[in-house]
Amino acid sequence: MKNLFSNLLKKVFKKVINKSVNEVVNDPEVQSSFVPVDDSKKAIWKFVIQTLISILTAILTALGATSCVSHF
Repeated sequence: MKNLFSNLLKKVFKKVINKSVNEVVNDPEVQSSFVPVDDSKKAIWKFVIQTLISILTAILTALGATSCVSHF
């Protein structure tokens, strides 16, 4: 079960990251608002890492809340 959950999360994160990065790179309007011209790779990785941290925080918060609720 743990491996299944781990593999599922990997696939979901990979899809989300690829989609987000592709939108930032391919859409000129999004690129100009998110990515400065001089540090484009650095800014993209910063965006990706911040997005991952936000997603992981949301997942862990939901799991923590579920864990606390199941003990009552």
